[in-house]
Amino acid sequence: MMNALVRLSCLVAALAAAGAAIGADGEAPYGRAHAESYADIDALKQLKAVYEFYFVDPAGVDAVLNSVKALMISTSEFGPNDFEPLKLVIVSHGPELVVWDRRNYARYKDVVDRAASLSEQGVRIEVCRNAAATLGLKPEDLYGFLHVIPSGPYALTYWQNKGYALILGGATALTRFVTPQNRDAVRPEVR
Repeated sequence: MMNALVRLSCLVAALAAAGAAIGADGEAPYGRAHAESYADIDALKQLKAVYEFYFVDPAGVDAVLNSVKALMISTSEFGPNDFEPLKLVIVSHGPELVVWDRRNYARYKDVVDRAASLSEQGVRIEVCRNAAATLGLKPEDLYGFLHVIPSGPYALTYWQNKGYALILGGATALTRFVTPQNRDAVRPEVR
């Protein structure tokens, strides 16, 4: 008799647990998620972010530009709703700088055109002078929508001290500037 009571108690406990897992809306287990923003987003007035680009593979630029665009769309849709709700900066200071070399336009046309469009929408894109020089590039070798700054770490420190959140959009481990992924886009005199 005791054994039957123990089994019955275990069965009742298991059924109760199963009922709790199903949830009030009849979904098993745990119910359904829903999209939401932050209730206090408008209290922020403005979101400010600086993306760090340091890619072994220049193809990473295109992927992270998707993240930049997603942030722009989310801010437009969910706020904050201030006059100027979003300020974005990209600091490019790695092997991906071959993307910004005007001589490589045919190879990186789609990425460069996307970046130029983002620049027209207010995204500031900065390129490290030191990294460019390492790849044999002078400021005049780069596109006119870019801002050449003294160095990547200098720029990242500057923007973070101005209150910009750092997004490691493409930061990878430090590497040589000429990589297997960018070698054929690097100017011959540097290879």
